[in-house]
Amino acid sequence: MSVVEGADLWFELPPGFVEFDLAEGPEPRMLRMADAVDALFAAATPEQKFSLVISGEHVLTTMISAGAAHVSSCLLRMPGGEPSQATLCVLVERPQAGPGFQDRDSAARRTAAQWRTLHPDAEVGLVMLPYGISALCVREQHLAVPGALFGLPDPVPATVRQAEFWVPLKTGPGAVLFVFTTQDVAHWAQYVDVLSGIVKSISEERV
Repeated sequence: MSVVEGADLWFELPPGFVEFDLAEGPEPRMLRMADAVDALFAAATPEQKFSLVISGEHVLTTMISAGAAHVSSCLLRMPGGEPSQATLCVLVERPQAGPGFQDRDSAARRTAAQWRTLHPDAEVGLVMLPYGISALCVREQHLAVPGALFGLPDPVPATVRQAEFWVPLKTGPGAVLFVFTTQDVAHWAQYVDVLSGIVKSISEERV
């Protein structure tokens, strides 16, 4: 069970996910990730292993810098034995100022409307989870990973698919944002099943 600090909810990570210590430095984190990749994908090429570790660390560092309350990563073996990786980040959003508390349904609809404006090519909608209503946005992003991570002078282009669930809190203004990201767009259907299990496990924290 993963409790989100600063929020009134928790969720379950499925097998294959490893939660990271947010205070841990990048070097020990990458070493542990490299060991996990070696153990799970012994037959993968050195280039594949290196790419999994470096690209995964880039996403993790970005989300930790953004103030994530939870960061975890999974390594999965897809059909045909292909190595695959995805990252889950959870951020708590508390408004600093603005209008008073709005009902959760209105807040989720407002967020979905904003996403439709910001990302016209995305799949945007509303879904009902066991915890309550949530806004959903699925989109692809084209990133430039710093080439220095790969020992290259120029940025390395990368395409990721990302699903965001914006879950209004029950305890007042604010929400928890679940961000699920993978470069393995070809196996997105398998990841939808993984992500579905995570968000369906979101439950109200009970002391």
